[in-house]
Amino acid sequence: MSLKLKRLLILVIIITLIIPNMAYAQNPPKNVPFNVKVTGLENREDILNNLEQIKTIRKNFNTIDIRANSSPEQLQSMDTQLGNYVQQLEVVRANLENHINTYRGSLPDEFFSEQVIFIARGYIISLRYQQLLIRALQNNTVEAKKLSYSSYMISVYFYMARSDQMLAYIDTYFIYS
Repeated sequence: MSLKLKRLLILVIIITLIIPNMAYAQNPPKNVPFNVKVTGLENREDILNNLEQIKTIRKNFNTIDIRANSSPEQLQSMDTQLGNYVQQLEVVRANLENHINTYRGSLPDEFFSEQVIFIARGYIISLRYQQLLIRALQNNTVEAKKLSYSSYMISVYFYMARSDQMLAYIDTYFIYS
């Protein structure tokens, strides 16, 4: 029996060395676009400026530090800060809505503007959930005190991640001219 086992082991080793490993991923060619190229934008710079404003506002989100043991003054300060971010994003969203109304006949402008509005709305919803969390903390809601397991945080992270992914998608794969 040991002779058969040795022969089997040697056969498996030989087969492993002879047969090439076909299960690997290949990098896609660099010159092939992953998405439809949007051409004919009438005012591309306006949309890109609004997108950059969203990116700048998003970078400031990292300064929000909501804790279960924050004082009422800290919670009020955070609520005000979140409200300011919401107002800034609402201005960007309104600019993009005006862009859509101005270039009503340009499908590429409407399409690209709507994608950027999608990002802004996701961030706004995430910030609103954070404001709801702060208000629940101010009212000493038990569930809100469990920040990591709170249902408030699930929604905050969902909408934040959704908008971050869309932003990354536009930066990585979106082709416009």
